[in-house]
Amino acid sequence: MRAVLEYLYTGMFTSSPDLDDMKLIILANRLCLPHLVALTEQYTVTGLMEATQMMVDIDGDVLVFLELAQFHCAYQLADWCLHHICTNYNNVCRKFPRDMKAMSPENQEYFEKHRWPPVWYLKEEDHYQRARKEREKEDYLHLKRQPKRRWLFWNSPSSPSSPAASSASPSSSSALV
Repeated sequence: MRAVLEYLYTGMFTSSPDLDDMKLIILANRLCLPHLVALTEQYTVTGLMEATQMMVDIDGDVLVFLELAQFHCAYQLADWCLHHICTNYNNVCRKFPRDMKAMSPENQEYFEKHRWPPVWYLKEEDHYQRARKEREKEDYLHLKRQPKRRWLFWNSPSSPSSPAASSASPSSSSALV
């Protein structure tokens, strides 16, 4: 590949649109070029993050990259893939249930331990939602059982016990003298 030759002669990694990230990682690993593997990992992660920001679904690609990266000693890419899958665990499991079950036992154990949201949170949220619905149902039934009260608003002129009438009384003015 051209990228490998360029790296061997110049020590630099230059990306190109026709570059296949995983093929380059595989070749660099076979040729024992860990620095090229690391540079390609960085390029791959940057591309995946840009795709995520542009709202492109990368979950399927991440699942494929994970096992290949682990097998070909691309540990930084593998760690990023594990982080992405754990962070988006529910979506990935919903979209790719067979692929998730086909993962290695070590990966499945990692997913269960580091998934987000964790199982305890989902149980607590479910309990809260059920309790809230039950409470709303009880409140509705309670309001339905209560008789409707009628409020009467009196529109009358000032009464003798109003504050304006008491201030003009003779007893209050004699107390001041």
